[in-house]
Amino acid sequence: MPRPADLARWLHAQRWVLFDAAVAIGLTIATLEQYTHTAPDAWWWVFAVPMVIGLLIRRRWPLIAFVLAGLGATVHHLDPEMTLELLDVAAPLTLYTLASGGRSRRTAAMSLGAALVCVGLLSLLHVMVGSAVTAETGADKGTTVDPGTTTDLRTVKDAGKFADPGRFADPSTDPEAILRAKPGAGTNTEPPTSVSDLLTAAVGQGLGVMLIMGLAFAVADGVRSRRAHLYSVEQRAADLEREQQQRVALATAAERARITRELHDVVAHGLSVIVVQAQGGAAALGRHPDRTAEALQNVITTGRDSLAEMRRLLDLVRRDPTEDSQLVPPLGVGSLPELVDRVRAAGTPVTFAVEGQPVPVPASVDLSAYRIAQEALTNTIKHAGAGARAAVRLGFHPDRLEIEVSDDGVGGPVPPDGDGTGLRGIAERIGMLGGELTAGPGDSGGFRVWALLPLEPAGAPA
Repeated sequence: MPRPADLARWLHAQRWVLFDAAVAIGLTIATLEQYTHTAPDAWWWVFAVPMVIGLLIRRRWPLIAFVLAGLGATVHHLDPEMTLELLDVAAPLTLYTLASGGRSRRTAAMSLGAALVCVGLLSLLHVMVGSAVTAETGADKGTTVDPGTTTDLRTVKDAGKFADPGRFADPSTDPEAILRAKPGAGTNTEPPTSVSDLLTAAVGQGLGVMLIMGLAFAVADGVRSRRAHLYSVEQRAADLEREQQQRVALATAAERARITRELHDVVAHGLSVIVVQAQGGAAALGRHPDRTAEALQNVITTGRDSLAEMRRLLDLVRRDPTEDSQLVPPLGVGSLPELVDRVRAAGTPVTFAVEGQPVPVPASVDLSAYRIAQEALTNTIKHAGAGARAAVRLGFHPDRLEIEVSDDGVGGPVPPDGDGTGLRGIAERIGMLGGELTAGPGDSGGFRVWALLPLEPAGAPA
C-alpha cells in the first residue's frame, strides 16, 4: 500500500493529466445529457472517442490532439441537423494548447487557418443543404407554411424527433402535416439566390465558431509571448550572474598572481641576500671573525626588512588600501638607494645612476620600478657568479620611466631547473602597465634587463 507522502507526490506530478481527464469526462457526460429522449447513434461514438483522446493527450502531443478533436467535430457536423455540443469545446481547447505550448507558432497559425476553412466549408454546406430542402419542399412539392410560422424546417423536424408524440395533437402544428401541406400561402424563409448571398449566409452561420477559435488562438499566443519574455528575462539574469562569477574568478586569479609576484620578489630577494651573507660569514668565521659579525648583522637587517615588507603586503591583502593611506606601500624609486646599499653589503659591487630630472610617477609605476630593479639584482646575486659587478640606471623622461640593470657576470638569469618565476613576474608587471621589456645577454657579457614604463595609462589623451 503506497504511503500518503508518495501518493501526494504522484498526484502532484499527474495533476494536469487528471485535470484533462476530468474535463473530458465532464464534457462527455454533459453532451450525453442533451440527448434526453434518444441515445446517440454508433457513428457519433466513433468520432466522439477521438475528441476525448485529443483532450487527454493535448499537453504531450498538441498537434495530434488538435487533429483528432477537429476531425471528430467536423465529421459530427457534416449532418446539417447536428447542433453545437459541449464536447465541441475540445477543438478550441486543443488549439489553445497547440498555440500556447507547441514547438512552432507557424504550425499553430496554420492549424487555425485549417480550422477556419473547415468551419466555413461546413457552414456553406449547411446553407446549401437548407436551400435545397427549402426549394424542393416549397417549389417542387408545393409545400406551404403558415405565414405566421418562422420556424426552420430542420428545427421543426428535429423538434419532432425528440418531443413528446402527443405534443402535436393539432394537425396544423405537426411537422409531418406541415411537410404534407398543400400549396397555399408562401413561406417567409427565402433561400439565397446568388453566390454572394450564399457566402454571406455561410459566414453568418459560422461566424460564432470562427470567433471562438480565433479568440482561443489569440489568448494562447499571448500566453506564449509572455512565456518567451519571461524565459528571455531569466536567461539574461542567468547570463549576468554567470558573467559576474567570471569577473570574480578573473579578479581572484589576478589578485593571486599579484600576491604571488609580490611574495616572490620579497622572499627571493631577502633569502638570496641572507644566503650569500651566511655563506660569506661561514667562510670567514675562522680567519676573519669581524667579517663574520658584519655578515651576521647584514643577515639580521635583511631578514627584518623582508619581514616588514611581508607584513605590509599581507595588510594590503587583508584590507583595502584605499581606506587608509598609511597602508599604501612606501616602496618605489625613492627606495632604490637603500636596495642598492643592501646588495653592496651582500658583497656585490653596484653602481647607481639617475638620468634626467626626477618627476612624480604613478604609484603602480613607482612600485613596479622598484620590484623590477629588485628582481634583476636578485638574479645578479644568484646567477652572476663571484666577483660580478652590477649597474642600475634610472632614466626620467616626460612621459616614461626607463630602468636598466646589467652585470658583467658569467651566469644566466634563469635557475638551472628552468623556473624563471622572477622574469615572468617582471614581464607581467610591464605588460599590465603597457610598457616594454628586453632581457638577455648584454653587449659586453653578463646579463641586461631593460624596461620602459609609460607614466600615462595606455589610451590616455596626450
